[in-house]
Order: sequence, then C-alpha cells, then structure tokens
Amino acid sequence: MIILTLGLIFVSPVFGQTSGLDYDIRGGEVTGVDINDEDNSLIILIDTRTKGELVITLPRNLIDAKVNSEDTEFSILINGLGLNFFDEVKTEKDRTITIPFSRSDSEIVITGTHLFGQDKSQQGIENQIQNTINKELKTKIPGNQAKLLIFSDTQWTGAFQSTSFPFTEKNGNKDDSVIFTCDSSFSREAVFGAKFQKLTEDGYLSLVVIQNNEVVSQGSTEESFGEMLISDNCVSAMQSDDGSGQGEGGGCLIATATFGSELAPEVQKLREIRDNSLLQTESGTAFMNSFNGFYYLFSPIIADYERENPIFKEMVKITITPMITSLSILNHVEIDSEMEVLGYGISLILLNAVMYLGFPIGIVVINRKKKIQLINLRTNI
Repeated sequence: MIILTLGLIFVSPVFGQTSGLDYDIRGGEVTGVDINDEDNSLIILIDTRTKGELVITLPRNLIDAKVNSEDTEFSILINGLGLNFFDEVKTEKDRTITIPFSRSDSEIVITGTHLFGQDKSQQGIENQIQNTINKELKTKIPGNQAKLLIFSDTQWTGAFQSTSFPFTEKNGNKDDSVIFTCDSSFSREAVFGAKFQKLTEDGYLSLVVIQNNEVVSQGSTEESFGEMLISDNCVSAMQSDDGSGQGEGGGCLIATATFGSELAPEVQKLREIRDNSLLQTESGTAFMNSFNGFYYLFSPIIADYERENPIFKEMVKITITPMITSLSILNHVEIDSEMEVLGYGISLILLNAVMYLGFPIGIVVINRKKKIQLINLRTNI
C-alpha cells in the first residue's frame, strides 16, 4: 500500500487522487508528497524499479506558475538536477506534466509561483480569513497601535499611513500583517488610510485593520487588477472596550498639554516606558490598569486648564520634568522578570518621594533651624 501525503490528506492507490491531484506512475511508486510553502514547491518522493515516467495533473488551485497572469513553465528538479524538457497539457483548471525519471532517481521537486494547498472555494477562503481575524482579536497590542492584516493569494502592492505614522509602502504575494501607530488623543482625532492593488487578473485581496481588540475597518476585492482603499478614525488609546477610559495603553494627556505635542521627546519617553517596559509584564500591566483608573479622573481637567492658563502650564512643566527624567531610567535597563519590574518600580517611587517630598521637607527643616538659631542669637544679645 502506498501512502500519498499532501498536508493532512492521505490516499493509497497507485493511480491516486487527493484534493484533485491525479497521477500515474510507471516504473516505480510514489512514496510521499509534501508541500514547501517557502519556495512554492511540491516535493514528490518516488521508489523506482526501472526507468519510467510520472504523469501528474496539478490543479491551478493547488500549485500554479504565472508571470503577470500569463502561464510560465514550472521549474522541475530530479534529484537536484534541472529537467529542461518535459511534456505539458494545460487547461483552464489544471496543468498535466509528464516527468521522465531513471532508476536511480528518488525525488522530484516541482516549483511554481503560487502554492495554495488549501480549500480555495469562496466559502473556504472566507472561513480561513475569519478564523485568522478571530485569533488576532484575542492578541493584545498597545492601545496606541493598530494592526493591518493583508489576505491574498496573488501579487499585490500598496501603502498605508496614519496621522501618527509615516507613509509606508509594502508589497508581497501572500498573507501578511504589520503593526503601526494609530493614536487619537484627548485633544486630536487621528485617522489612518491604506490603499492596495492586485497586480494580477486572478485572485483576491482583503484588508482588515484591528485596534483595541476590535475591527475598525475592512474591505476586499476580486476584480481584475482591483484596488482596495480603506480609511477610518484611530481609536483613542485612553478608551477601553467599555469606554471607561481605563484601557490598556492610555494617552499622556497632561504631558501632551504641557509640552505642546504628542511628538515631544518627553511624551515619547513616557510612551516608550509604558509600552516597552511596563506593559511587557503582568505586574506592570496591572499597575498601568490601576494607575489609569486614577489618572483619568483628573488628567482631562488639568490638561484643559493648562491650555487656558500659560502660567499654570509652566508650573506643571517644572513639576513633572524631574519625574519624567527619573522614569527614563527604565528605557536604559533590561527588564526580564516580574521581580525586576517591582525592584525598579519601588526604587523609582522612593527616588521621586525624595525629590517631591524629601527636598521640600529638608528645606523647611533647615530654614526652621536657621530661624531658631537666629532667635537664640538675638536673645543672647
């Protein structure tokens, strides 16, 4: 009995069929078939008894070879050596090739430009895309970032950007994804946009943007050389799913109002500390959730008052600058465990306690001692 393997599908005749794959071999047996997604190839293992040939029908929805929607030849290797001449019969749905082999051959590799190997019916494609989207919706990313999902079975090119992310070009020939900054703040509504195009007549292209564990925009096309454009508003990083303002991430409202821009170095430092250090651990995430619940009770009020009162804004700047400087230490240390987060966190709390409480108290105590000494001196005189 011969085992013909294709993904997770098994069949067992000499003249076999699996997902539309038919073959007839003379002079040997097929012992295995495997798929290599990295180079779009079909690997066929054979056990030869004598000189013979393999006649195999390749469905276009399994493997194909095209350049700009025009058929091109498969690349065929037998035991690593290229086969330059072979017979081929083409139809709209499949391509049948006849591959001669010798008694010493054991492996045939057929390489094309497109390899699918999965259910390519319309319903099958939709199910695969939806399953991927459902998995991505359960994946946590920082609240000020979004994820662009690209689904396609053909060549494509395009570009995307947001108010807080530069224009970026991208191209490929299969599914892909990219994370980009997309942050609406308390003071500014941010938007994003993505425009992609198929480079072939056949195939499909779908775009989906996910942020804060929800789909914020999506679209698809199967048109010949079809274009796909999606755009929408970025989700505010300070909003959670229930709108409580306590979601993961959070906007630096006071710092943004104080330094005048979300792109100010001081604001970027705070975001880097939050995203690259605190949110990478469970204890840091728990702290941010608790902190946000308290922070957003008063930060919008302070941020508004800063914009109305320049003097108050300067006072806040003088007040928070030492704290930002001390917190920036986290950007220069390696944090690989929960204990390190707790250690650095407690140390920074103590450092800030000394700066904001210790120094003022020390100055008051010193002034008080000086006054007492002055009083005693006057009394003695």
